[in-house]
Amino acid sequence: MSTRDLHLNDSADSISSAVEFVNQALSRAGLAKPSVGVILGSGLGCAADRLINAGGISADYVDIPGMPQPHVTGHHGTLVCGRVKDQSVVMLKGRVHWYEGRVLDDILFGVRLLAGLGIRKLLVTNAAGGINPKFSPGDLMVISSHLRPLLYTVPGRSSFANAFEMQDSRGLWCNVLRTAALQTKTPLRIHEGTYAMMPGPCYETPAEIRMLQKIGADAVGMSTVPEAVEAVSLGMSVLGVSCITNCAAGLTDQTLSHSEVTATASAISEPFSEWIWNVVCGMKP
Repeated sequence: MSTRDLHLNDSADSISSAVEFVNQALSRAGLAKPSVGVILGSGLGCAADRLINAGGISADYVDIPGMPQPHVTGHHGTLVCGRVKDQSVVMLKGRVHWYEGRVLDDILFGVRLLAGLGIRKLLVTNAAGGINPKFSPGDLMVISSHLRPLLYTVPGRSSFANAFEMQDSRGLWCNVLRTAALQTKTPLRIHEGTYAMMPGPCYETPAEIRMLQKIGADAVGMSTVPEAVEAVSLGMSVLGVSCITNCAAGLTDQTLSHSEVTATASAISEPFSEWIWNVVCGMKP
């Protein structure tokens, strides 16, 4: 058996152990098998907090066998299970990123765990910089397509390319879920557009933002695409949503910082969590 095969077996064993751990927690809490999964990005954990306040249960990633721990501010590393009206839901409050020095299996662990729990509909969120001049901080963007201009400069790029290079991504972002999300009422401004993934951890340069503008990006961030691709390959329907937390580099005179990202996310936490709640309610099994 090759080293790669051993690594894949170890990863599968870790996923199985994590699935068993969560299933036992669901059983103890009297929660039904979950049908919807949600991944919450930087500073967007308010929806998981609401689920806990509604009687949900939680487990820190550190207590879940094999679950990678995030180390970025705004990513708390908590799995939350509960009910959104009549649906059983699992939310991941935080994720790990390539720029933390992670390998692909770490980044995809959460999605694989959700798939192992039987989830077939996934809402994946992120904090993103707005490139489209019509976007303002605090707006939402439902992802209709994506760009990967510099994705292959990151660690683990060969494994990503081997796994997904030949996959047709035209159907990656579910039309049905996207249409329903755009029709869900919210006081926040909501758009539809193209998300560009960059490797991080540094914010993009003004020159890179001009490049992204020219090739059609509406928002830019450092996550989401690998998780969405993996989720679709595992049979899930995927809805992607970006919270526009800042204007991208060079579009204003303001210096970018992660504190700005989390502050904007915090400022819209109540209407954002309400919108997420209503979107999830519409994701019928």
